[in-house]
Amino acid sequence: MTDTTLCEGPLSLSGKTAVITGAGAGIGRAIAELFAGAGARVVAADIQADAAETTANAIRASGGQAIAAVVDVSQDVQVAAMLDRAMAEFGSLDVLVNNAAIFPKKPFLDVEAEFWDKLHSVNLRGTFLCLREAIKRMRAQGTGGAIVNISSVSSMQAVVYHNATYNASKAGVNSLTKTTALEFAADGIRVNAVLPGGVLTPGAKAAGANIELKGPIMGPGRIPLGKMGDPEDIAMAALFFASPASRLITGQLLAVDGGFQVS
Repeated sequence: MTDTTLCEGPLSLSGKTAVITGAGAGIGRAIAELFAGAGARVVAADIQADAAETTANAIRASGGQAIAAVVDVSQDVQVAAMLDRAMAEFGSLDVLVNNAAIFPKKPFLDVEAEFWDKLHSVNLRGTFLCLREAIKRMRAQGTGGAIVNISSVSSMQAVVYHNATYNASKAGVNSLTKTTALEFAADGIRVNAVLPGGVLTPGAKAAGANIELKGPIMGPGRIPLGKMGDPEDIAMAALFFASPASRLITGQLLAVDGGFQVS
């Protein structure tokens, strides 16, 4: 349901078109639904057609505007087509959230080149392609824009074992965030990143199902605020970066980790 408080305040996305990748479940779906509640016209993009449609249907059922889009973010033609469709359907491209990612875990010495390449093709190449194509269109539009990359606290320090490939991919996302923020600030395009800590999503649980999860974040007292995150916690940070509330902020990495990094 559209939240009139959000729609009328500094967090409003009224009149904006927002594309969210990986919107079929978990963090991506929470972002899509919150953005719709703030008044955005939402493109719920996911590699799984049924999942994307489920999110779009939920938004429409609550009175919001949304369409579903199927995209493999590692494929440049599909990324361009997704963004062109967003503009054709809703008339603009104002916000992009790069959320699509995969996170299988494997002990470092067992990581094959194919495993490395597959994970990076989605997490880093996918973010690069979406950034490149969105920035092209935002510049041509001439009205600026806001891009939010969903990175990870794992990009800054080890969180759990067997995650080196994922950690490296998200460190690359951080670098892209800062580089594009600098290079396109003059165009009014802001680029920031949200760094989740541990978040309880079905995807995260599945990724750790076949391997014992051990590491710093699992230790007693390592999350000072006392709990793992929910998808809505990440969505609220993403909304801040997407909205006029952060109009003078770009190139920043915001950890949403319950205080893990200071524990």
